[in-house]
Amino acid sequence: MTLEEQEELHLRIATAASLNDPNINPERIVHDILSRHEENVPLYPGPKGSINETDQIIQQKIASNDHALWDSIFSIIEKGQIDALDHFVQLGFKINSPHPYRQQYPIFAAVRASQTNMMRHLINNHAEVDCWSAIPPTSMFQKPDMERSRTPLMAAAEQGNLNICKILCETAFADPMLVAPDGQTAQRLAARNGYKEIVLYLPANRGGVLKRLKCLFRPKEDLIM
Repeated sequence: MTLEEQEELHLRIATAASLNDPNINPERIVHDILSRHEENVPLYPGPKGSINETDQIIQQKIASNDHALWDSIFSIIEKGQIDALDHFVQLGFKINSPHPYRQQYPIFAAVRASQTNMMRHLINNHAEVDCWSAIPPTSMFQKPDMERSRTPLMAAAEQGNLNICKILCETAFADPMLVAPDGQTAQRLAARNGYKEIVLYLPANRGGVLKRLKCLFRPKEDLIM
């Protein structure tokens, strides 16, 4: 197999896995690809953007904001499968749209998974770096918490990932002075978790006191679905 055919094989397997296809058959995929040497007719999306039946189903699911498909794409992002993500983008997936249930953006998912290359790829494809994503709920009975939403930079600072913080600030020009709805800043989140290098790297922002107090005394019932 040529290098291009090997890349196509990996992409087709990753796409099928992302759709939880129980009938993944690598041998059949290899056979389909190699059969082109005889038929000279592409059986899978070719370089000209042809669409097969599976891709049409994916396009329909993208258009309808199918939760399961979004979960699959986020799984791809969290695993750093750039080629597979690009395939979904070609079919209409918007990287600057939030997950319909999680209320999180793809770049936020990449940062939380410490997928630096995926994050860079999203930035190079014009992902919004100062977008606000909800933090995951602590139980199945809660909604995603937008009152404690975070930017990708805040997520990186909270996790202690200095390298990602530097990339976001110095390459993507993320704003380190933003204040979350609950009054937190990237530097404050780093300090709360003991990441001194990040505290020294990020500029100080003493704003958000009133927001923090409001969030501190917010009734827990507000979070219940």
